[in-house]
Amino acid sequence: MTDPRTPLSSLELIITCADGLELPLQTELASFGISSEIKSTGRLAITASLRDLYTICLWSRVASRVLMPIKRRNINKEYDVAEQLYGLAKSVNWLEQFSVDDTFAIRLSVDKRVAVNQQFAMLRIKDAIADTFNEASGSRPNVDSRNPDFAIFATVNDKQAELYLDLSGTSLHRRGYRVAMTEAPLKENLAAALLYSAGWHKKNEDGSRYYDTLVDPMCGSGTFLIEALLMHCDYAVGIDKAARQFGFYAWQHHDAELWNSLVGDAQSRFAAALAKVQENPESLPNVLGFDADIGAIIATQKNLLAAGLHDVVPHITLENRALVHLSRQLRPLVTAGSIKRPLIMTNPPYGERLGDEAMIKPLYQALALQLQDSFAGSGIAPKLGVLAAHVEQADILPITEPETLRCHNGAIVVYFRHGTLQMRQNIPLIERFEKREIDSEEAQDFINRLQKNLQRLKKIAMKSGVTNLRIYDADLPDFKVAVDVYGDYVHVQEYAPPKSIPPETAKKRFNLALLGIREVLGVNREQVFIKTRARQSGNEQYSKQGQADKKGKFHIVKEDNAYFYVNFTDYLDTGLFIDHRNMRARIKAASANQRVLNLFAYTCTASTHAALAGASHVTSVDLSQNYLDWGKQNFVLNGIDIERRHYQFIAADTFEWIKNNTEQYDVIFIDPPTFSNSKKFQGTFDVQRDHAALINRAMNRLSSDGVLFFSNNFTRFELDEGLRQRYDVIDITAKTIGFDFNIKKPIHQSFEFRHKA
Repeated sequence: MTDPRTPLSSLELIITCADGLELPLQTELASFGISSEIKSTGRLAITASLRDLYTICLWSRVASRVLMPIKRRNINKEYDVAEQLYGLAKSVNWLEQFSVDDTFAIRLSVDKRVAVNQQFAMLRIKDAIADTFNEASGSRPNVDSRNPDFAIFATVNDKQAELYLDLSGTSLHRRGYRVAMTEAPLKENLAAALLYSAGWHKKNEDGSRYYDTLVDPMCGSGTFLIEALLMHCDYAVGIDKAARQFGFYAWQHHDAELWNSLVGDAQSRFAAALAKVQENPESLPNVLGFDADIGAIIATQKNLLAAGLHDVVPHITLENRALVHLSRQLRPLVTAGSIKRPLIMTNPPYGERLGDEAMIKPLYQALALQLQDSFAGSGIAPKLGVLAAHVEQADILPITEPETLRCHNGAIVVYFRHGTLQMRQNIPLIERFEKREIDSEEAQDFINRLQKNLQRLKKIAMKSGVTNLRIYDADLPDFKVAVDVYGDYVHVQEYAPPKSIPPETAKKRFNLALLGIREVLGVNREQVFIKTRARQSGNEQYSKQGQADKKGKFHIVKEDNAYFYVNFTDYLDTGLFIDHRNMRARIKAASANQRVLNLFAYTCTASTHAALAGASHVTSVDLSQNYLDWGKQNFVLNGIDIERRHYQFIAADTFEWIKNNTEQYDVIFIDPPTFSNSKKFQGTFDVQRDHAALINRAMNRLSSDGVLFFSNNFTRFELDEGLRQRYDVIDITAKTIGFDFNIKKPIHQSFEFRHKA
């Protein structure tokens, strides 16, 4: 314990912080030249000089309080704890700590394992202090709970009680710049601690900053950005409280001259840093903040100004941008060499207070994909730090040698995961394929045909950037399978054999085909998914396969700069119709600044392309809420902000919905099932019988210069002649059949409809 009567060559102090921030606080103290020891959760012990005390109060961004131990005593929970606290406080000569003319206040922290009334226990400590003064001088000091000259802090756990003098007097974590708030704001001291953890404070050997760029893609009210800039600009956060808020001002050891000199030096350093930015803006690191909410950007601007960073604001980037735009913002800077050592820090909506829990995984994956696209081929692997509500969410992030910090944002437990972003290394299967000699006595014909197909398809696929395609479709009568490649995965569908083929023969041929596929493509079993495909009836293409409660794994594939979830195990179809690749491209090309309607939207892949193309409104209608939720996840996976009112996902019977809808659309896409008898609505849908009525209703919703795309997979489909007479109709089947399908046996038919002039 420190004796106030002895000269202050050193002080034994306890520095407190929020739970989980012990290591960042230790890092910060080390940067001040102060050694520390972690004593317990939220507590570090130091031996310090008076200058060290002032330095911590003035400069620490992570610490909560600076406490000087006065006395401690073991307690017995079996006896009256409040009276034991009275005895402990009574054993202190308080006249040596402060005078009767000073005000004081008591704060008490009680372990939940200790049964005591907290208010009564505080009162007994106050009584002990008052009794000490009364017995010595016949009078007592006043209590001032708001602005005391001396703040006394007491703690009680199941083993001992301790008394401290709070030399900080106020919580050090408070800043003066938080004038504008967003939902679920990040605590300032937590943001600073996480920046220390990620190494924002580090310097190179030549004294230059280790990081040259800070990016927050979901910046909220800008806490990460502001704390990082205040660090860079040498701002002492305690200056905000220097007027009269510290607890050492009335302390008998306070050295006003030393304190004032340190405050003056801090003010000069901040002014010099701002002047340097004014003279040489390039001395400032690249700081970029984005958010999908314009209100968040406005709040960040207000907080930056309140933080005294007026001179810095013109030299940083703050834009109202959703995550979908991140790579197009960063990629040019990376290509130009403006970003070399980036740190990405962000606090996404993590489900507890913001957002839908089901959207958290695609959001975190979207962040990683956007960053991987931004730095692809640059040789730069950025450092990434992200907060998550659950450690499982943090596990989603592809980080090499990750470090995890469990901490609190206010009352909420959060996990900070940081490390080097792992860049994608997988080359799509179609690009990896190389023809080679493979001997197979029983499946040689199949292997030869598969390799021949791949040789032909690879050239076209690489030229057009296609990685999801059909590489075999029952080409040989003995091997009736369809083989699709999705990026790094293979989806094999076995057509149900005719009754004339013995089951054991069909099984043997299928197994031979599987062996051939694995050998030709060089894939393992985990990359190959198989299904048996019989003639569809009803709504089978949308129905689950196997056990309803057995959920398969979703994989991510890329198509035309869009990412999609595919599921190879749970449904007959995967969630991405490969044969509609060209149709989706046409919809994308037509959607910029247009109002788009997608009927029978399925997993909203066409809607996603339309949104990415800049459609002003996208409405997706499907009977299945499950598929619409899948569609929402596809949107979020691409960084699209589904909270915008311009994106609608409507679970309804398409026929009934279009009949009652009164909106106008510029682009409409209709891709109905061949036949449907879903239990969710009365009656049935037959594409041949009902397509004319469906298209007529949709054309009533089409703007005068709009376009309607219609497609279906019924092999014997014939377009109603009345439609040709009523509208301008173009058969675009040949243009929408991909190079990987047989144009002579089109897998679908497709048309464009426009109003006649």
